[in-house]
Amino acid sequence: MTICPLEFDPLSIETPENSKSFSSRGFYQSLGTVRRRLVCIGAFTLLCLALVSLGSDQYILFRYKKEQHPITTNLAAELKNYIIANYTNAALELAKYSEIIDVCVGKTDSDNSNLLRVLNTAQGVLNAALVYVMNHEGTVIGSSANVDEPSLTGNEYPFRPYFFHALAGNPTFYPAVGVTTKRRGFYFGAPIYTTSHGKPIGVVVIKTSDTSADIFFSHIKDTFDALLVSNDGIVFASTKNEWNFKAAWKIAPERLQEIKDGRQFGDHSLSSLPFSLQAPIIHRNNLRYSVDLLPLSNSGWSIATLVPAPFPWAIVLVLNSIVLSLGILTGSIVLHSHKEQELTSQVLAGQEASDRAESARRVSVLELETIFSASLVGIILVRMGKIINVNKRMSDIFGYSREEILSGDIRQFFSDRQSFRHFVREHLHLLAEGDVEQIEYQLKKKDGSLIPCTLSGKAISPQDLAKGTVWVIEDISRRKAVEKELYHAREAAETASIAKSEFLANMSHEIRTPMNGIIGLSNILLREDLPDLQRQQLELIHRSAIRLMIIINDILDFSKLEAGRFELEQRLFSLRNLLNEVIQPMEPTAQRKNLRLHLIVAPNVPDMLVGDQTKIMQVLTNLIDNSLKFTRKGQITLTVSNQPSPNSFANGDMLLFEVADTGIGIAPTYYDKVFESFSQADSSHSRRFGGTGLGLSISKGLVELMGGRIWFESELAKGTRFSFTLPITVPDIEQSQKPSREPSSPSDEQMPLSNHGQRILVAEDEYINKILIRTLLRQAGYQVTVVENGRKAVDAWRGGLFDCILMDIQMPEMDGYEAVARIREAEGDNQHIPIIAMTAHAMPSDRQKCLSSGMDDYVSKPIDGSSVLKIIEKYLQPTRVPDPPKHRLGKHETIVSADG
Repeated sequence: MTICPLEFDPLSIETPENSKSFSSRGFYQSLGTVRRRLVCIGAFTLLCLALVSLGSDQYILFRYKKEQHPITTNLAAELKNYIIANYTNAALELAKYSEIIDVCVGKTDSDNSNLLRVLNTAQGVLNAALVYVMNHEGTVIGSSANVDEPSLTGNEYPFRPYFFHALAGNPTFYPAVGVTTKRRGFYFGAPIYTTSHGKPIGVVVIKTSDTSADIFFSHIKDTFDALLVSNDGIVFASTKNEWNFKAAWKIAPERLQEIKDGRQFGDHSLSSLPFSLQAPIIHRNNLRYSVDLLPLSNSGWSIATLVPAPFPWAIVLVLNSIVLSLGILTGSIVLHSHKEQELTSQVLAGQEASDRAESARRVSVLELETIFSASLVGIILVRMGKIINVNKRMSDIFGYSREEILSGDIRQFFSDRQSFRHFVREHLHLLAEGDVEQIEYQLKKKDGSLIPCTLSGKAISPQDLAKGTVWVIEDISRRKAVEKELYHAREAAETASIAKSEFLANMSHEIRTPMNGIIGLSNILLREDLPDLQRQQLELIHRSAIRLMIIINDILDFSKLEAGRFELEQRLFSLRNLLNEVIQPMEPTAQRKNLRLHLIVAPNVPDMLVGDQTKIMQVLTNLIDNSLKFTRKGQITLTVSNQPSPNSFANGDMLLFEVADTGIGIAPTYYDKVFESFSQADSSHSRRFGGTGLGLSISKGLVELMGGRIWFESELAKGTRFSFTLPITVPDIEQSQKPSREPSSPSDEQMPLSNHGQRILVAEDEYINKILIRTLLRQAGYQVTVVENGRKAVDAWRGGLFDCILMDIQMPEMDGYEAVARIREAEGDNQHIPIIAMTAHAMPSDRQKCLSSGMDDYVSKPIDGSSVLKIIEKYLQPTRVPDPPKHRLGKHETIVSADG
């Protein structure tokens, strides 16, 4: 009895006669329970990964905030104690000097010598920019002298807050830009009293130098930034000059205008910072910062600090690795528990099964340990070519023990000396310039095998590489294997695409066989005298068959577009003749529906152009047919103009084609589906109006293949306008004037052809096709011999005299290619019989294959009868006779079908 250690078939286990039989139903119920548990474990693991990532980030932010707040508090205390408190106390003390009180009460004159001595002495001691006295009206009556600052005596500043707040009895701290000096500074105002209980008679003001704020912030370490912010959110000073006089958060426009009118911050525009200090976290220069905003007592000003708070990728990676490993371990435990429970029910089956189950459990545990250790990367420290330190993962990657790696040198990981020298020459010198990142290199394991790895290096000191280098090494063998699998998968997808295209072509070939019978027989019958009712019914059959062939051709065109097998032809053609050929077949349908069909060609559009006229006709036919289908009344207009110049046309310009109708229009919700394959704007339209949904998709593909662009505009119940542009080349004047063929003489054009006595051999295996091609050729006056395969065609050619051979390709016993090869091989040097391929293989490559195999010409099925006769006449060169026999022609005679 044998049991697989990981999975087993309960029906294959043999149990003793006295043991309880194993229940398949119970086994699969248990298996379903395990799957549900694994799904729950997976969901819980993903939830834990998200929580760990979020929790780690929040915890780190909390730590940053906790460490940041004392910094902000100390900075605020320094500003309050060493600047605000110091200068405020100095102003209060100056307000008590008799020289200052005397000038305020009018006992002494402004700027008297005693007063200036006190003010200048205070300015020097305090290292201030200015010290001045203002009377109760806000006029400066005494000012210190400074070579850098002009005297303010006589100036009036009653509007300044440091004046009217101090005059109200409150010492004032007021950062501002001087109205007169235009320089930034801290203003400290203190009231001047004559008695202890009286009202202030003036204000003494100390203004610090414009560098005092910068000096204060310059002592801050580079590890964080700090800003002094007003109560309205204007930055007055900071560690970054570009932040000064900027709005730290969004301010209402009305309030911002009031701040500007107050002139506290001079003429600065007060534009906004790229971040808001009201947010706890901001992002600047692709880095994240923690914001701590602390008020400065009752002054209304605040100190803000910005400390870098990067996302804890390392912690999150380690914790997520642990969580993921625990999730995998838990899932494995559940799986093992399930297996052990199942194996328990088979205890009576023998000790051998238990031993194998235990062995499987040990293997699975070892696999889990390998997966856990593989989540790390190898790290080594190299100094002077010697390995100083290494982690366990490095040992796992290369198969060495830690001691073996430390006792060796770095060269042991390279395949040979040349490989090591190449590495040193190409990459090692880059460490002096910076990091070496993501170098792919083949390294050698202990057993001598080579593995692909990525190396990232960092020099401890780029100026001195002798201090050591840290290398991070990752085994990328698995990634390389995945890339190889993806390459093979892409090859398989391309092979599947080719197979699909071949299937569509074969399907089209098989459908054309019965279609030949329908179209050909209906065409022959329409040449006969029939009652009107039968003729109408037969014409309906004929039109339906032609419509079905259009659908088949759409499918074939779609397959060629998908496979990229469409080829462009660059030939000289007449644009106006092309447009007439497109419009004329559409006119009967338009007349039947009482629609007006218009053609408008701008006068400056040239007639002779070079391009692929067949594909242009196909696009225009699809667009006009689409408009005829969805238009009940009104008109359809085809307009052709040139772009971009309205009065000239040259190589490189674009032709603009527009097909506008007054139909049902397209709802905006269906705009995205208009050019999709096998779809229509409204699915109900496919039942109401018919169609495969390929016409517009093929048109879009053809326009883009020719280097143009297609689009549309539509409005419900008013109509749709499809437009596309094409780059058309204007030919040289000599080329455009050259006729496409030599005209026949009048006598030749008036004389009909005679084909009596010319014999044609037809190789065709389909019964209906035999009848059709025999009827066509005999009505044209040819003698016809029909055989059903290539072997009989070769025998008939050898036994008779024929002027031409029509050769089918797909036939029993011997196909057309082999038959042609045998005929060409048996022909003499001066013999050559024209062989025309007549097949339902309609791909461009099929035509080339036929011509390469030795055939002279090619006709795809279903064929146009007149085209076949013209090709035969080209090779047989029939004579002209005065009175050829006449026969009655039906109105659909030009279409004759034959398939194989």
